[in-house]
Amino acid sequence: MERILQLDTELFLFFNGLHTPWADRFVYLLSQIWFWIPLYLLLIFLVFKFYRKKGWKVLLVFILTITLSDQACNLLKNSVQRLRPSHTEALAGDIHLVQKPDGNMYYGGKYGFPSAHAANSMALAFLVFFFLSKGKKWVIVLAMAWSLLMAYTRLYLGVHYPTDILCGFIVGSCSAFLMTFMYRKWLSEEAFGK
Repeated sequence: MERILQLDTELFLFFNGLHTPWADRFVYLLSQIWFWIPLYLLLIFLVFKFYRKKGWKVLLVFILTITLSDQACNLLKNSVQRLRPSHTEALAGDIHLVQKPDGNMYYGGKYGFPSAHAANSMALAFLVFFFLSKGKKWVIVLAMAWSLLMAYTRLYLGVHYPTDILCGFIVGSCSAFLMTFMYRKWLSEEAFGK
């Protein structure tokens, strides 16, 4: 276990060290929920375009999946209580932190395992795959690339270890699979015998 934690820290320091001053503000913006509102509005539009009157069922699956993913991460964070790298004194001089627009440094919350950003972005990527790709590989590639970009922002900003992100991906994937299964079992047309 000690070796895994050491490797986790080494990988974190490597990725966190790949920074440039011009990218700091941009990466910080990428990690903000409000920055992605146009994407979320586009997804809502696509859901109703593809599913028409039944779009509310799919939208409900999206909302419930992200809620499940996010709350599962919060529950695990409060149970495991693993400090974020940004809150780890032993790493204080080794990591790159980003300044927020208000002039303060961005540290994130106290605990970071697992990453809710990683979980929610992976859950959303899987939902796009299940409901909106319609066999178009480029849509799947784009959704996964977006999720990986979200994960990288967490390393860049110094607020998550790679294992936080990996476990976040697992939580998000499981949430998406569970809610998609429930949709197919109880909400889809096939469930009603149509």
